[in-house]
Amino acid sequence: MVLADRADMLRVLCHVRFPATKREIVQQCAELGAGPEQMDRLDELPEGTYVEADTVLQALPHPMHD
Repeated sequence: MVLADRADMLRVLCHVRFPATKREIVQQCAELGAGPEQMDRLDELPEGTYVEADTVLQALPHPMHD
């Protein structure tokens, strides 16, 4: 499985309206046309309210490489 990297995530997260909960972030990213790899990463996001894109990136688990 290919996971979106930080730059891929920022391409969509920079358009999200913050503060936002995980559910709101996922919904906004889907509406913004996020790709499957980006949506897969967002599934790993812990529940909570985030104030900016950087806090989302910090909360995401680091991708494991095969």
